[in-house]
Amino acid sequence: MHKFLITITAFLFINIGFSQIQEGIITIDSSQEIKDLVSKKITYNTTNISTSNYRIQLFYGSENSAIKVQNKFRELFPTTSCNLEYDSPNWKIKVGNYKTRLKADKHLQEVILEFGDAIVIEPKK
Repeated sequence: MHKFLITITAFLFINIGFSQIQEGIITIDSSQEIKDLVSKKITYNTTNISTSNYRIQLFYGSENSAIKVQNKFRELFPTTSCNLEYDSPNWKIKVGNYKTRLKADKHLQEVILEFGDAIVIEPKK
């Protein structure tokens, strides 16, 4: 009886080990209408850039100071968009165009090292 239990236990452990190794392939079939909708959505997203995305505001104040901040930002982050805006009586520097708050916050961590007053601005609704 003792040998029988040991044999059964060993067989179970070997079986569990092999079941962990097995791999499978999953195939998802979808209709042509779904494929067309996904294609249209991808095209729409690439051609329609939303202006209601998150941005980082670096500065709010005088025009001369705003231009200095803008020039410094463009030197440090040449691939990120940088806009100078007038909001009477002050000037604003807003940078980036982030679809999610998470992406804006990630870039803010880099920007805030050079521009300590930088904040994330919520999209206009």
